[in-house]
Amino acid sequence: MLDMGPYYITNLINLVGPVKRVAALAGTGRKERVINSQPSNPRNGEKLKVKTPTTYHALLEFAQGACITVSLSWDVWAHKHQNMELYGVTGAMYVPDPNFFGGDVMVAGSDQKVEAMAAWDHPFGKANWGPGNRLTDPIWANYRCAGLADMADAIIRKRLPRCDISMVAHVVEVMTAVMEAGVARKFVTLKSTCKRPAPLGPDEARALMK
Repeated sequence: MLDMGPYYITNLINLVGPVKRVAALAGTGRKERVINSQPSNPRNGEKLKVKTPTTYHALLEFAQGACITVSLSWDVWAHKHQNMELYGVTGAMYVPDPNFFGGDVMVAGSDQKVEAMAAWDHPFGKANWGPGNRLTDPIWANYRCAGLADMADAIIRKRLPRCDISMVAHVVEVMTAVMEAGVARKFVTLKSTCKRPAPLGPDEARALMK
């Protein structure tokens, strides 16, 4: 939850807004795990006793009324789900992995036909990262300094940064509330809130890159 959760919870808050309350179930798939890292790591292959939940199935109720299920797990070897699917009154939207910046946004209407949204020339969607984090032969879009650039611009222009402290605190509370709810098997109402950040369009993104 605290490892991959920030990407997904933050993305949901950007898309939907702040969370009101959460419920969850938590579980542990294995009592023992093996450290699987680089062979040069002296702890590679070492066995560890699992002392924390490794799977969470959460229900998030948002302030504006949306209800979204979130599943995060280290006990799944592979899946065929989209990274994120949002269902609305008039259709559905399939969002790419928020761990990175690129990927097609797919949509479907009442005709149930799934198709990609029209491509747009957003600088943060262009591949700039390769296997092994090489800058050559890029296959992923990875612009993790975007938030830092936006914060610097916000300080200069005396505006609220998109990833301001209230949103950061809210994301952390959502995750810790899910962890609490998963153990206690109860709803947890959040104490914090935040504003849904303004979208970052192509022109604003290009200005940050300069």
